[in-house]
Amino acid sequence: MTPLAHADVAFWWTVVGALTFPFLFFVSAPYGKLVRDGWGGRVDGRLGWFIQEIPSPIVLTVAFLRGANEVATDDLLTFPDAPTLPPSALTRACVAAWWIHYLNRAVRYPLTRTMSDTTAPVVAMAIAFNLGAFWLSRRSPYDRVRALAHGGAHLNDPSLFVVALGGALFLGGAALNVASDSTLRALRRGGPRKDARKHFIPRGGMFELVTCPHYLGECLEWAGFAIATRTVAGWAFAFWTFANLMPRAVAYRKWYRDKFGAAFPKRRRAMIPFAW
Repeated sequence: MTPLAHADVAFWWTVVGALTFPFLFFVSAPYGKLVRDGWGGRVDGRLGWFIQEIPSPIVLTVAFLRGANEVATDDLLTFPDAPTLPPSALTRACVAAWWIHYLNRAVRYPLTRTMSDTTAPVVAMAIAFNLGAFWLSRRSPYDRVRALAHGGAHLNDPSLFVVALGGALFLGGAALNVASDSTLRALRRGGPRKDARKHFIPRGGMFELVTCPHYLGECLEWAGFAIATRTVAGWAFAFWTFANLMPRAVAYRKWYRDKFGAAFPKRRRAMIPFAW
């Protein structure tokens, strides 16, 4: 696919995200705390999560290895620029960031916590979304490196500062994501087995400001990735992440307020501190 056609796909991907964004405020995806009947067969939460997330690191590994070996085709599993642009340190760093993020989501996350059931349609849609997001974003590291290389980038180039800034934001978001997830796990750790699926109000850290700091962390991660790669695909994926998680954070805040009433802090926002 040509760069222009790829940009067109990224544009329409963003349009779909913009249309989905308001819809999700009225219809929340039926998994986790918001799982409910009428949405297809139930699937064990941890198994469903693993199945829907594991394709991303697997396909990325295959794609990068094929790209590194300079396979001269442009299909789902190949980086388009591989024949003319072998992977650089920057490319490998971007790929590693994506790979580590999704390996953490697919393996560590479901293995280290109890999870409510999900539904078969959610798992299927998540697989399709993750593969679509990968296909769209797979160009980002190579496009960015090509731009730097053709521009004669060096250590004093402002564009490299932007890459470093994006990388720092990605790492900061990842740290917030992992730390918040650890707080949620600790709520149930050491309790009676019969309480394994009970819910509690999270306290401490960013939980004092927002209901879903782990969602905020993920949005920061992909905003950082978009800044570092500076590609249409990167920004499209960052926007989709926000469009998907912001409505869910609002729904979770409502869930906590309905369940715990006055015990839930009124000033705690959904995902954006002091704002939303």
